[in-house]
Amino acid sequence: MARSKRRQSKHDQKVESLAKNLKRKGFKVKADLPNYEQPQTVGGIRPDIIAIRPGERRIYEVETQDSVDTPRDQKQQKEFKKAADRSPKTTFMRFMAD
Repeated sequence: MARSKRRQSKHDQKVESLAKNLKRKGFKVKADLPNYEQPQTVGGIRPDIIAIRPGERRIYEVETQDSVDTPRDQKQQKEFKKAADRSPKTTFMRFMAD
């Protein structure tokens, strides 16, 4: 199911807020937003954010009420968790925008 325009806006605002916070903490941030370098895919899926600093990598995904627990969301969680499980320096975090 596609997000409503209002929820997509809230999603993008949350991604932007997380990205800015991560930059302040010294991470190199790639975000699936205009004016950001796009994050590489993980398991064939592009996360909302990949943040890297020495010895640490974070994968962030933001959901809304429109997208949570959909088959797409479940597939994303599975792939991102798998990537985090394979690397002790990688963490997967999921956030709600609403």
